[in-house]
Amino acid sequence: MFKSKIILPLLILLCFIEAGFSQAYQEPFFSKKETFYSTKNGNAIGEVLLSIAPKTAATSNNEWVLIIGSPTGKIIETRTETTLWIFNNKTNVNQFKKDLKSKDYPVEVKGFNEFAPFCENGIRFTLKEWDELRKQSQLSFYLNASPGEKVTLRLVFYTATSDKKRITIDNEAKVRIEFEIPDLSAAGNNQARRTGGGGGGGGAQGGEVISLTEQITPEARAAAAAKLLEDQDEDDLEGGDPADRGQRIALLNAFITERQREMTLFQGDVNALLEDKSTKVSESTIDSLSTIANELKNRVDYWENGYSDILLTEESIHEKFSKFRVAHTLTVKKISELKQQQNPLNGILDFLKNNILLSLGIGIGGVIFLKIFMKLGKKISSMIKSKINQQISKAKAQAKKKAEEKLKNPKQQKKKQKEPDDEYLNIDINDLAEI
Repeated sequence: MFKSKIILPLLILLCFIEAGFSQAYQEPFFSKKETFYSTKNGNAIGEVLLSIAPKTAATSNNEWVLIIGSPTGKIIETRTETTLWIFNNKTNVNQFKKDLKSKDYPVEVKGFNEFAPFCENGIRFTLKEWDELRKQSQLSFYLNASPGEKVTLRLVFYTATSDKKRITIDNEAKVRIEFEIPDLSAAGNNQARRTGGGGGGGGAQGGEVISLTEQITPEARAAAAAKLLEDQDEDDLEGGDPADRGQRIALLNAFITERQREMTLFQGDVNALLEDKSTKVSESTIDSLSTIANELKNRVDYWENGYSDILLTEESIHEKFSKFRVAHTLTVKKISELKQQQNPLNGILDFLKNNILLSLGIGIGGVIFLKIFMKLGKKISSMIKSKINQQISKAKAQAKKKAEEKLKNPKQQKKKQKEPDDEYLNIDINDLAEI
């Protein structure tokens, strides 16, 4: 009995503490359930509730809270158990896996060489190096904006599935949230507006300063179109009423516009690496760039094949696809140049390319010198060979002459050997006596 009297107040206290920590912000003024679509194939992954609230009710507030997920249930509503991963900065996948392996946290990554930062358009979030979200989470971000000013958040999420052995990060979803900064001086009337209750005409009028944009993001439009392609028959896609065709045109236009933007940003990254000739780019980085370029092209090919009927009639959209292909070709060429730039002989090649006339003169001079050298070499070789042949011929002739003389006078040779020398015959005997 005594224990129960102690436990009950403790439970009530814990509830108040939990409520205080989970609600360390004002009421959300923006809330929307977003469908996450895969950037790989356009398929729907699941739904996530995203809300935004001011940190404080002060009119000078510049800190806001992004609330990811609903208070109850899974972080993302999917058929399978899925978690969300977010990264503070651009992260290399290989290094990320090594770091987690050293912490005995097995993670596998499929289809990615690097992870993009959580917010792509530079808004600063209070986030660790990386975070795995399994339940509702709150992230603060700082923004100096006036009431009524439109704000866009471009967010990148990675989804992961798990089994008994490891977690596998295998998909990416990009979401764009658009909202207007509310007038916090009218925050007292927010609750009345949300519940649709009274509070007087003045309160209702004060709430009109908040207008939320419920536009569909380009990624959502693109993914929705991909789902149409999968779920509907070919006849449904080619036929149908004008409203359906208008929707498909809007979806296709949004998709290729977004891909053009991505290709432009990607081109900028490649150009920056190409211009920085002092820094060596690793082979794995160059391979990653090639993979990204091919992936972008494959996604555009998929949509182009599925919407060929629209491209035949909508010239402006067809032109966007053509511009994308030109940009892709140029980017692939620059990636190839980046690879060649890592070659130590690249400096010589660049010099020759930039000095065509000088290179041409050096080439012609080299060819002429080579021909002269070859002719001179042939002449010297011929002269040496001729001298050697002459010496050999002379030696043979002398040897032959000596052999013939021996054959002609064999007796005379023997006589010469037997006859004493004339000098000995002419010696005077008196001279010998004196000696």
